[in-house]
Amino acid sequence: MTALRNLLPTGGATVGIDIGTRAIKVAQIRRTGKGPELQRFGIASTPRGSVEGGLVLDPQAVAQVLRGLLRTARIGARRAIIAVTGQNVLARVLRFPPIPEDEVKRAIRWEAERHLPFPVDEAVIDVQTVRQVNRDDQQQLEVLLAAAPEALVLTYIQTLENARLMVDAIEVAALAMARGLAQTPVSGTHVLVNLGASMTDVAVVHDGVPQFTRTILVGSDAVTQAISKLLKVDEAAAEEIKLRYGLGWEEWPPERAEGAYAAEMAEALSEIVTQVRRSLDFFRAQFSGVTINDMILCGGGALLRHLDRHLTGELDLPVTIGNPLDGMQPGEQLLAAQALAPQLAVATGLALRTIE
Repeated sequence: MTALRNLLPTGGATVGIDIGTRAIKVAQIRRTGKGPELQRFGIASTPRGSVEGGLVLDPQAVAQVLRGLLRTARIGARRAIIAVTGQNVLARVLRFPPIPEDEVKRAIRWEAERHLPFPVDEAVIDVQTVRQVNRDDQQQLEVLLAAAPEALVLTYIQTLENARLMVDAIEVAALAMARGLAQTPVSGTHVLVNLGASMTDVAVVHDGVPQFTRTILVGSDAVTQAISKLLKVDEAAAEEIKLRYGLGWEEWPPERAEGAYAAEMAEALSEIVTQVRRSLDFFRAQFSGVTINDMILCGGGALLRHLDRHLTGELDLPVTIGNPLDGMQPGEQLLAAQALAPQLAVATGLALRTIE
C-alpha cells in the first residue's frame, strides 16, 4: 500500500487534466477577488487505442497530443493535477468511532483490504478526514478513502512526464467531478453522473460529502455502436447521426419508422440505466431513510439530446445537465467554453483544487 504523496513532488499546480478514451480536456483557473475565473481551456481527441478502461496504453502518443493541446490553449503551466478513473478506482467514506490517529490508520488498511477488488499492497491510497458526525446518538469520524491500482497511476505519471509536466496531485475523477459541479447544493443528496465515451463515473454526494463512487464500464459509445449497426454506417457517420437526432424524441433518421428509433436508442442505453439504478439502490441500502434529491449529468455523453428527460423517466428523479462554469467570473474564455461546459467538469474540478 503506497501513500499517494510518496509518488509525487511538492509544489503548486495550475492546470487540471482529464484524459478520457475519446478526448483530453484541460483547464486553468485563477482566483480573483470576486471568485474563480476560467483562464484557459482546451479539448483534443485522444489517439485511438491509446487509452482503454482508464489505463493509458500509449503514454508517448497521449503526451504528444497533450503537449499540442496545451500550446493551442496557451497554457504555459508546467505543474498539473490529473484525474484517474477505471473499474478498480474508488472513493468511499468510512466511519469510525472516535479513536487515536494511529488506530485510524490501521483501521483504514483493514477497510481498504475489505473494499478493494485487488491486493492492497498494489494500491495507491489517499485518506482525508472529513468531519465528525452524530449518527444514532453516537459520535463518528468520517474519513474519505480514495484508492487506485499503482500500476494505473504510474501510467498517468509517465504520460505527464513525457509531456514535460510535473504531477502535483492525482485525484479520483469522480471526486474532481463533484468539485467541478460546485453549484450542487451542500444540503441534501445528489447523484452526479459523468457519462464518457466508454465509461460512466457515478458519485453520490450527501450533505456536501461524496459518499461513494463507482465506475461503470459502458458509456455513450453504446449509442454510437447501436446506430452504426442499425443503419449500417461507419462510426464517424453514426456519431454525426447521434449528435443530430439524439434519442429520437423529436426527429429521427428517415430510414426508421416513427417511434422505432427512439425505442432502439432506449435499448442501447439500457445497460447504463441498469447500472446507475444499482448504484442508487446500493446507496439507499447504506442510508436507509435518506431521499435522493436529484441527478446531475456531465461529460460528453450529457450533450446527447433528450438524455436528461429519458433518465428522469427511467429513474424517477429530476435530472439536469450540470455546468461547471456556473459561478465563474466573466472572462474572455467563459463564453467560448459554454457550449462544451459539461465536458469540462472534471478538468475544472481538478483546477479548482489548486485555488481552494
